Amino acid sequence: MEGEEKMLNVNDKVKVHMYDSCNREIKTRNYGKVFVVHEENGKLGIDWNTEKLPYTCNGEVFTPFETFSYSVIFENVENGKKYHWSNAENRIVEGD
Repeated sequence: MEGEEKMLNVNDKVKVHMYDSCNREIKTRNYGKVFVVHEENGKLGIDWNTEKLPYTCNGEVFTPFETFSYSVIFENVENGKKYHWSNAENRIVEGD
């Protein structure tokens, strides 16, 4: 539909940006890495937990977007748009 806002979709490529309470970017072990969005069990997400840490998504590699804080930004590397998970809307939304 023309004019409809495009959100993240399967096969989109994203970088993950995490911020602390002072709005400073946190450089994690995955800083600068590009992830491919995919779907598992009806949920969109990325393979974030590559080390299979038991305290992240019960040791699963796939991490749905809904498990990330609102302060985590997903940047679509193909168009530069930025998104975050909205608990209020229960979906990924474009950031300001």
